[in-house]
Amino acid sequence: MTTEPESTTDGPIVLVKIGGSTLGAEDTSFGDIAALRQTGTRPVIVHGGGPAITSWMAKLGIRAEFAGGLRVTDADSLEVATAVLAGTINKRLVAQMLDAGARAVGLSGADGPLMRGRITDPALGYVAGEVDVDPSPVLSLLAGGFVPIVAPIAVDPEDRYHLLNVNADTAAGAIAVALGASTLVFLTDVDGILDSTGRVLRRVPLDAGEGLAGSGVVKGGMIPKLQACLAAARAGITAHIVNGTVAGALPGCLDGTSTGTVVA
Repeated sequence: MTTEPESTTDGPIVLVKIGGSTLGAEDTSFGDIAALRQTGTRPVIVHGGGPAITSWMAKLGIRAEFAGGLRVTDADSLEVATAVLAGTINKRLVAQMLDAGARAVGLSGADGPLMRGRITDPALGYVAGEVDVDPSPVLSLLAGGFVPIVAPIAVDPEDRYHLLNVNADTAAGAIAVALGASTLVFLTDVDGILDSTGRVLRRVPLDAGEGLAGSGVVKGGMIPKLQACLAAARAGITAHIVNGTVAGALPGCLDGTSTGTVVA
C-alpha cells in the first residue's frame, strides 16, 4: 500500500543506480529506498537494463555489440533500448517502488529534457559519451515527495533532438553531480572494485582512482562505474560500489556497516 507523498525540499539527496544485472534479484533495495524516504532522505533512482536489452535484441534477430564496456547502438538497437529502458523496465520499477510503499514517478532523460547528450565516439553509434543535466524535473518531483526513477535516454539538441542511449553509470554520475547529491551508490552484482589479486578495494582515494582508471586492472562494465565515481568524488560526493543482491546493502553502505568500495 502506498503512502501519500509529503512535500519536501530538505534532506540529503542520495542517488541510487540500480544495475541491469540486479534487476529482479531477490534483494531489499526497494524497501530500503522507501525506508530512506520516510527518514527525510530524498532518494533518486537511475536504472540500467543491459541484459533485458540484449535479450530483446536477440528475440528480434539484432546482434549486440560492445566496446570498452559500452553498448554499440545503431538505429535498430536504439529503438529497442528506448522501448525497454523508458518503457518496460522503468514502469516495472515504478510498480515495485509503489509496492514498497513509496510514491514514484518514472521518466527518461529525454523528458524535460533532463539530459542533453553529445556523441563523443562515433564508433559507438547513437550513444551520448557526455551529458549536460538540467536537474529541475527531478528536483520538482523530489519537492512533491516523489521518488524519481530515471531511464538513461538523452536527446541530442544539435541533431533535431534525436534520442541517444546513455550508459546508466555515466548518467548516474552526471545526475548526482547536477543534483548536488550527498551520496552516489551503485548497486551491482559484484562486491566492489577488485585489485589485481581479486581482492575488494575497500577505499579508493580520488588520486588513486585516477591512476586505477588507466591501469588496466579495472575492466569491462566496471570502467564506466569507476569513471562516474571519480566524477562524483571531484564534486565532493561520496560514491559507493556495493553488491546490491545482498539484503540491506543500501543502508549498510550508508551507515558504514556493509562491505564494498568507497570512492572519495
